[in-house]
Amino acid sequence: MTAPLLQDAVLVTGAGRRVGLHLAERMMALGHPVVAHYRTPTDGVERLRAAGAVCLQGDLADADGGPRLAEAVRGVAGSLRAVIHNASAFEVTAADTADALRQLDVFHAVHVRAPFALNRELAPLLDAGSARRADIVHITDIYADNPNPAFDAYCASKAGLQNLALSFAKRLAPKVKVNVVQPGPILFKEWHGPEARTRVLSETLLGEEGGVEAVGVAVEAILQNHYQTGAVIAVDGGRRLA
Repeated sequence: MTAPLLQDAVLVTGAGRRVGLHLAERMMALGHPVVAHYRTPTDGVERLRAAGAVCLQGDLADADGGPRLAEAVRGVAGSLRAVIHNASAFEVTAADTADALRQLDVFHAVHVRAPFALNRELAPLLDAGSARRADIVHITDIYADNPNPAFDAYCASKAGLQNLALSFAKRLAPKVKVNVVQPGPILFKEWHGPEARTRVLSETLLGEEGGVEAVGVAVEAILQNHYQTGAVIAVDGGRRLA
């Protein structure tokens, strides 16, 4: 027997860990059916599945990763309340140009190509939702506005993701709102050593790591605000000003 299609679901990409896992769990706590995309299996994915999320595996770095995920979403959801583009690739740009170009291809695929395809392909499901207005949220980075040269390929792709949000805000209005959340030092990577953490926090006005909750609050506020689109919201403890 085929399961009925989810209605007014929220798609979260990169939901297997860290910020994405928090966003998926937060959306479920708010009562939304969740479609959780992930690239590699994690304990977080199993946690989401056990809680009732529909979990879809896929690599958005593949050339057809976005269209394939859109097709899979259409197979489980009849309408969408929101799409949250959280999936991300992040690393220092390689010294060798050939290697750096390969990185750039991955960053562009994950941060620009896949969201572009998903927004286009899933717009009818957003239109079909019961909410007065549906939402798309692009999770970018404060580096989209103030790039770090050590991560220039990553920064350029996140700037593309941010610009893409503004284009879709124009394209999909008035039914779909499209906004940007720019995280700063929310949750350090395992490879950030004590010295790097101290330096980053010394450059952050609020002087502490934000935690995933800070991003969750921002995304939830976007979904609750019927009159906000094309906005770029920094969640960075003031680091962009320091």
